[in-house]
Amino acid sequence: MLNVGRSAVLVLLLALGMAGCGSGSDPAEPAPTSPTSPTTPSSAGMLAACTPEGAKAFTAPVAGGTAVSGLQLGDAARAVVLSYEWGGSPCDWFEVATELVARGYRVALWEYGTLTGLDRIKELQAVVDQVRDAGATEVVLAGGSVGGCVSMIGGSMITPAVSGVVVLSCASWYDVQHRLPTTPLAAKLRLPTLYLAGDGDTLPVSEVRKDFAAIPAKDKKLVIVADSSAHGVELLSNTEAAATKPALFAFLDRVSR
Repeated sequence: MLNVGRSAVLVLLLALGMAGCGSGSDPAEPAPTSPTSPTTPSSAGMLAACTPEGAKAFTAPVAGGTAVSGLQLGDAARAVVLSYEWGGSPCDWFEVATELVARGYRVALWEYGTLTGLDRIKELQAVVDQVRDAGATEVVLAGGSVGGCVSMIGGSMITPAVSGVVVLSCASWYDVQHRLPTTPLAAKLRLPTLYLAGDGDTLPVSEVRKDFAAIPAKDKKLVIVADSSAHGVELLSNTEAAATKPALFAFLDRVSR
């Protein structure tokens, strides 16, 4: 009966959309028994599927939580920390990560640990600290779905402050357990910010516009892809890439000089 219950919850969340995870579904909540679940980070874990030659693995200790595992690709002073969506994997970002490295960026991919809600930002802080310790002087946070929410929240909490934030498909609420409204959190973000969303995503584009409008930063841009149901990192592939990748690269180049 327990397994049936979990399946029912999963179906409900998917009905809300992987946008539901973009609007805050938390990858640490469901199916902790899965060997590749984000709740069970390890030195191999999900990242074993996308570890190229030359990548540098790291394990970052987290105050009040479990150490998180990650990879750094490249060794540039400009860095992008990529966070993934619920039900996904850091490897979902691998193609984009490879392209960013080729464009002169250091990239960090990481696996979520045990913390949820606003405490998860401690995990992101630990990853940013690792990247900075390795030589990065400019750091941008980017993520899709729940990873977009984590990046957005981290933009107002990470210290020292990062250079900018890229948010794909996050709005409405964050964290399936705590269901934290995202608009008040967006209202704390004063860093350069880029928001990307598809107008056909199950995550209502009206909610994305609401959160974006709440951001007090003067340096902010919203890109809505017309006739697109793409969610999270999908917004950077296929036909959507023509509208989103130039905006992403221009933003990164400008805020991480």
